Amino acid sequence: GEVWKHPNMRIAYVAQHAFHHIEHHLDKTPNEYIRWRYEHGEDKELAGKITRQLSEEDEKKFYQIIVIDGEKRKMKNIVSRRKAKRSFEYEIEWQGKTWEDNSWLSREKLESLGIQKILQIFDDREAARAGLYIRPLTSINVQKHLQDIGLDPEFATHSRIRGLSGGQKVKVVIGAAMWDNPHILVLDEPTNYLDRDSLGALASAIKEYKGGVIMITHHHEFSSALCPETWKMDDGNLNVDGGVTPVVVEKIEMKEQLTATDAHGNTVKVKSTRTLSRKERITRQKGIMAKVKNGESLDSDEEEEYYEMQNATKA
Repeated sequence: GEVWKHPNMRIAYVAQHAFHHIEHHLDKTPNEYIRWRYEHGEDKELAGKITRQLSEEDEKKFYQIIVIDGEKRKMKNIVSRRKAKRSFEYEIEWQGKTWEDNSWLSREKLESLGIQKILQIFDDREAARAGLYIRPLTSINVQKHLQDIGLDPEFATHSRIRGLSGGQKVKVVIGAAMWDNPHILVLDEPTNYLDRDSLGALASAIKEYKGGVIMITHHHEFSSALCPETWKMDDGNLNVDGGVTPVVVEKIEMKEQLTATDAHGNTVKVKSTRTLSRKERITRQKGIMAKVKNGESLDSDEEEEYYEMQNATKA
C-alpha cells in the first residue's frame, strides 16, 4: 500500500529486542549514550537505517542537469525549507554559484525529479531540529530527562549501561527514543524486562503523553488499562468493543529555550541551533550591521557572526 508521512512528523521506535539499541554502547553511561546519539542534531539511529542510505541512482538524480530561468544548472545542496500555501518550498544551492543565486523550488517540482528519498532525509533532519532546539543537549538536561523516565542520577549519569538491570536498560532505550520529542511513539512489546511497578509507571506515562502511541503487546492487563476500545479481527470480520472518551485537541506550541541555568545557578543565554531561512539570515545580518553603525554592543553570537560577515566580504 501507499505510506504517507507528514514532512514535520517525528516518529520514535523502540524495538521488541530493546537492547539492540544499546548493545554497542555498554561502556557509556546512559547520559553519554543519549548525548552521543543526538550530538549532530538528528537521531543517529534514524540516519543509519537502510532506508536513509542513498544509492548511486539517488545521487545521479540529485545531480542531474535542470533548467532554471533558461539556464542549465546542477544542484549542490538543499539549504533550508519554508512553508508554502499547501506544501513546502526548498532553498537550493547550485554548483558554481554563490548563495545569492540560491533558488526556492516547490516540493512538487523536486519530487518530479525523482529525489523523494533525499527530500525525506532533509525533512527528517528538519523535524529533528524542531524537536531538539527547545532544550540544549547538556548533561544536566539529559540527566533530568532520564530522571523523569524513572532512572535516578546514580544510574543515569554515574553508572555504565553494562551494569544496569534489564528494566533500567529498557528505561534508557525509552528515554533515548523520547529525547527529540516525537509526535508518535511506536513500542514493540514494551513490557519485556519491566517489573510490575515499572509497568504501572509506563502505563501512567503513556496516558499523560500528548502524542500518539502505537503499541504491540501480548500483555492483556497492560493493554486493557490503556486501550478502552478494542478492535478484533476474526475471519475477515472486524468487531469493535468498548468506546473512546471524546478528547479536546489543543495546539501545543513548541518554543525555543532562550536561557538555561548552569550548575552554579546562573542564568545564561542559550545559543540557538535552529537553521535560519535565507530571509531570516538577511534580516539578522541587517540588524547586526545596524547595531554596529549605531555603536550598540553585540552579544557573543552576534560578534561571531559579524566577524564571519567581515571575513566573507574580504574573501
